[in-house]
Amino acid sequence: RHALLLAAGDLVGQVVHLVAEADEAEDLGDLAADGPARLADDLERVEDAAHDVEFAVSDDRVFVVQSRPVVGTGFPEGGDEATVWSRANVGEALPGVATPLTWSVARGFSERGFRQAFRSLGCSVPPSATMVANVHGRFYLNLTSFMRIAAQVPGLRPEILVGVGGGTVVPQLDDQIRGVSRKGFLARLPLTAARLVAEQARLSSRVDRFERSARFRHKERHASALARLSDRRLVKALRDVLRDLDGTGTLMLACASSSLGSHLALEALLRFLSVSQPETTTQALTAGVRDLESAKPGMAIARMAVLARRQPAVMDGMLGGAFASIDEVPDGLARPALEQFVEEFGDRAVREAEIATPRWNEDHSQIFAMVAATLQNPNQHPEAGPVRARMRADRVMGELDRTLAVWKMAAVRVMVAHAQTTMGLRERMRAWVTRTLGAIRRVALEIDRRLREKDPSLEPGSAFFCSTGELVAALENGGTDLRHLVRMRRAEHARDEQRPDPPVTFVGRPRPVVLPPAGHDLLRGLGASPGVVEGKVRILPAGRELLEGLEPGEILVARTTDVGLTPLFLLAAGVVTELGGPLSHAALVAREYGVPAVVNVAGATVALRTGDRVRIDGDRGIVERLEEPHG
Repeated sequence: RHALLLAAGDLVGQVVHLVAEADEAEDLGDLAADGPARLADDLERVEDAAHDVEFAVSDDRVFVVQSRPVVGTGFPEGGDEATVWSRANVGEALPGVATPLTWSVARGFSERGFRQAFRSLGCSVPPSATMVANVHGRFYLNLTSFMRIAAQVPGLRPEILVGVGGGTVVPQLDDQIRGVSRKGFLARLPLTAARLVAEQARLSSRVDRFERSARFRHKERHASALARLSDRRLVKALRDVLRDLDGTGTLMLACASSSLGSHLALEALLRFLSVSQPETTTQALTAGVRDLESAKPGMAIARMAVLARRQPAVMDGMLGGAFASIDEVPDGLARPALEQFVEEFGDRAVREAEIATPRWNEDHSQIFAMVAATLQNPNQHPEAGPVRARMRADRVMGELDRTLAVWKMAAVRVMVAHAQTTMGLRERMRAWVTRTLGAIRRVALEIDRRLREKDPSLEPGSAFFCSTGELVAALENGGTDLRHLVRMRRAEHARDEQRPDPPVTFVGRPRPVVLPPAGHDLLRGLGASPGVVEGKVRILPAGRELLEGLEPGEILVARTTDVGLTPLFLLAAGVVTELGGPLSHAALVAREYGVPAVVNVAGATVALRTGDRVRIDGDRGIVERLEEPHG
């Protein structure tokens, strides 16, 4: 028999195999199997509640050593056996296991942001409501709390939010929101509506003003400036950038709420006008927006590939992986474009919400990998995708124009323009959240450097395994010993990374094993970008997305695709993800590039294999396997 031990101390993060000799293990016999079961039956008759029971077996008798009630064990913090949890949408922003620093930042940011967003809508938010929780290191949204608050808004039902955000409609949610009072919301509605109308009218100007001040603050937070600060001033810098994240996130959520409302309103209008397939029609009409912020990195990568082709030495170096830094790229057209890319998008990265993730301005190899992938397709024009999306939007608008009355078309055009505007504002603010997270990372790296100067036994990156409060205390107190805390946190993080992902949506506590979908030649999800396309599958494993050699015309299949991966969309024929919804950031970029996409496809990375030939239908949300690879 073998057991695995995730060690701490000097063996932190290592997996040690333990071997137990068969002759050393006693067989407790049938009594040990049957006796506790009978005792459990007796205990349940005494009290029908979960208990932690310890027992001993001696002389063919079973003794109860102690029995104590189980309080909350196994349930995520703030939940119970009926709580519905999901990471269908939030998993796109923060996939995988988060470091303690990222979790401490994300938790506070999310709790405050959601509460403020709901209050701005006129909803009452219970002080005890828990909005998010850490489940095996993963970020989960408390759908029960979320929907009980959202249900105060008439007509805002679970299936509507799940339809745009991704996930599974859980029947228990309908029962949990039944009886939610709307009286307070309706009583506040006149004032709330007047305030929201005024806020909508000045939302664009708010974003413009924010960007002007944010650019100034952003320039002040370079690593060289942080290195000159005293410990006390560095603590202030950390607090300032965390406060900036709250302000940035609050405005982003306001833009996101406006974008969601505009999208749902347009969809409702099309449904009222008896337009067929209102969901996909809404997606098509709102695509083709010029200068969508989240689409800019991919467009810039495509343009750099064009420039690299004009310099054979640069193109060969990119394809051969010869460059580790932009400084090594020969002078010419491509190098200034690369430097400008880092200046504009350097705070982005794959899995950019994780503060421990190196940014593109630190690791240029990620940029080179994306340019090299784009160079594989010599026929790719940078503007081809957006032009295709714009043409589709114009075609759909033209079809409506031929069938709807003039006044109806006027209403549709107004709603489309508003939806495009609010979507653009949301993506602009999302980019500023990313820049602010990059600033937090720079502060954390400077704190990490100082902590390791004081205690050389700490490994690089130790600051990422502390909370923000612990980092402040370490700088203010000077003598704080973080070694054991960091070792323990590293071990916990390594343990959580070894665990399989919990279910995307679950009730109570997550199942220990998630089975792949049965009958997996036909997979269903949510259509996120219109169009039907066939191609060979390329699975992108988490953490190695840029190393898998995606080829032109392949179907990109991944657990999730955050914005840092979207430059690869211009190379792919289609996109399939297990997480996300039609309004996720990656889905918006797929529509902007004119690439068919299906999201929220449960078990896609398990059911499909690299080399499978599939057909994806971005209108109906269907992925069909046509052929498996031979051998």
